[in-house]
Amino acid sequence: MKVSVVSYSLTQQPQTLVEWESRLVTEIKELITESEIILYPELFLMGLSDYFSGDLEKQYVDIANYTYQTLLPKITDLLKKKNILLCLGSGPRLQDDKLYNTSALWVKDTWVFQDKIHLTPWETSFEAGREVKLFDFKGMRAACVICFDMEQPGLALYLKKAGVDLILCPSATTNKNGNQRVNRCASSRAVELGCAVFVSPLVGQSKCDLVDHNEGRQGFFLPAQEAVIVDQEQFSEYSNTKYVIQDYHLDTGMLKELKKKDSETKPYFKDDLISIFSN
Repeated sequence: MKVSVVSYSLTQQPQTLVEWESRLVTEIKELITESEIILYPELFLMGLSDYFSGDLEKQYVDIANYTYQTLLPKITDLLKKKNILLCLGSGPRLQDDKLYNTSALWVKDTWVFQDKIHLTPWETSFEAGREVKLFDFKGMRAACVICFDMEQPGLALYLKKAGVDLILCPSATTNKNGNQRVNRCASSRAVELGCAVFVSPLVGQSKCDLVDHNEGRQGFFLPAQEAVIVDQEQFSEYSNTKYVIQDYHLDTGMLKELKKKDSETKPYFKDDLISIFSN
């Protein structure tokens, strides 16, 4: 299975909203000709602040309205009746007069919305999400875990109970330490949950205070088991400005094979102590 991960750069923004939309729609249209999974970074939709006037609170609302009333319907037309998993990074979503930092995921011909659960100190305008949405894609139990959520042991325990096979992680970090935290925790999740994890970081500079400076490198992490070819683990180049699209190959048969019980130590099978440590 081919997976395309996009490190979207806010430094390279088109001049107009029409051009921005056209570039994104064209890019997705091209990617889905070969890729089955496409992942964009957290808060890349905040790049739309370049095209909406007013203070940040007004821009949140304008971006949310544009995303859900205009952009998603146009992308929907591209994806209908195609067995594609698209994670459109994340951005503001307005629900009952509350703002959420939300990933829109296209799967099984519908949109699934995953709200970020653990907010950073500077996400003061957003409400915290309350649940992790699990969904199936081509025989895999999948989830979207947004940036800081990847660093939470309690959420990892929940995903272990759910038997997750695939995690998509849209991310936005301001420096190497932040990117290290997300990627190193993502690598741990791959080992302890027996799953594949993809991380897509936001990069570039923006006039928007929420995403003024962003840098990082993509990560593709796999469990360390006999059924896994460890050489498949990859990173993209580290970037703070460059728009990076990188393709990875995910062997879904491998994911099924490694979860067969055998003589290896496999942490995702050790469920007998969950009740002790979760009290």
